[in-house]
Amino acid sequence: MRYSNYLWAFAALFVSQLGNSQTLSEKIDGIIAQQLPHATVGVLIKDAQTGQVVYSRNADKLLSPASGMKALTAAAALYQLKPDYRFITTLSRKNQDYYLQFTGSPSFTVDNLTSLVLSLQKNNVNTVNGNVIIDSSQYQSPYYPSGTSYDDLGWYYAAPDTAAILNDNKVVYELISANELGQLAKAKPKTLPKALTLINEVVTVSKEEEKNHCSLNLETKPNNTVRLYGCMIQDKNPKLIELAIPDPILLVKQVVKKTLNQSNIAVKGTITTGVSPSDTAFVASFQSKPLSKLITHMLQQSDNLYANSLTKKLGYSLTGKGTHKEGAFAIKKILSEHTHLNMTQMEIVDGEGTRYNLVTAEQMVNLLSDLYHDKDMNTIFFKALPQAGVSGTLKDRMKKTILEKKVYAKTGSMHDISSLSGFMINPNEKTFIFSIIINGVNQPLEKAKSLEEKILLALDKYSLEGSQT
Repeated sequence: MRYSNYLWAFAALFVSQLGNSQTLSEKIDGIIAQQLPHATVGVLIKDAQTGQVVYSRNADKLLSPASGMKALTAAAALYQLKPDYRFITTLSRKNQDYYLQFTGSPSFTVDNLTSLVLSLQKNNVNTVNGNVIIDSSQYQSPYYPSGTSYDDLGWYYAAPDTAAILNDNKVVYELISANELGQLAKAKPKTLPKALTLINEVVTVSKEEEKNHCSLNLETKPNNTVRLYGCMIQDKNPKLIELAIPDPILLVKQVVKKTLNQSNIAVKGTITTGVSPSDTAFVASFQSKPLSKLITHMLQQSDNLYANSLTKKLGYSLTGKGTHKEGAFAIKKILSEHTHLNMTQMEIVDGEGTRYNLVTAEQMVNLLSDLYHDKDMNTIFFKALPQAGVSGTLKDRMKKTILEKKVYAKTGSMHDISSLSGFMINPNEKTFIFSIIINGVNQPLEKAKSLEEKILLALDKYSLEGSQT
């Protein structure tokens, strides 16, 4: 009996040692096979200092990175425009007309516009004898990337990327369920209360009914009118929803008119749209935060509008045309000149990361490696990325795990896509560059995110143990 116990103990020790002897490649391959065996998973992990490949799987396979694309947009913008670049919104005059020229500043607000218009008052202008002309000509239509889903239109993450941007071209509403089932919910604006005309047809339902056959939908109509319909669960807590402003230029006109009226500045002409002449006289201007700060916001929050505005700005800076097509061309050209990326092996159609974009895990790692070894770019880009358990889109991920604060990476997700590309630093200050791109996820996306984290956990253990692949 005692001998039998010894045998069992020896067998357990042997199995344990066998498990520990697994290579990193075997561990990660096993994790993928267990988690998402039917998905296409592209992975590349490199030692940042030596360039040694630590793990590779489908690294040369073209996949959609979703919002991981924003890493390329950020890099191109920093290379071309420089970190200190600022968007400038200008008020100028020619003859009797005043011109408000917008240049795509993604952080511009209603308050900023109001302040700019009020500069007329500061200059003792009591009457505008001509017109007030809104110039948003730097960016042309379409105002959505070609890969934007029809179902996304009207929601904040598909806000139109005109050159005139106010408060992210979105309105936040508080949706309050009714006390009785079957009754209309109440929609209360939390920002820009008069920016939209909201037709509210949202019905309050039980949790069971909502789960089975009900959703929240919207329809955009002319004159910044939005029809909101469907249902919401009866709940004591309000539901926050963010709606895109379909026509930002119309909102600009409304804000300008209101500000002029409240300031008792009469306009004998009209508030209209047009193009600023080259010889206008400067009146006032408003500068955005530097590009480095805008990039940080874009990457931290995965902000589509910021990405699209930067893409159009890059197109305008290289070709004089602020379109998604020219912006995609600009990203390719800029990165081909400043990095080791082979742009012929990628498909780039926009800067936000619709599913039309295709990259490889190897290309993502090559980009990140170039940024890592570029002294001017390293600190700016590194700090701009979300940090696991701390900030941005990684704030609630990897919390209370050994990966917390160790991982700096750009996320990407759509209903069947997840990606994570960035850096992992172990306690010995060894840095790994990685890209994980998962397409064809036929399960909840949490499964794919879990896979990404399990791969990094295996990498962390490997790096601390000094195992061999």
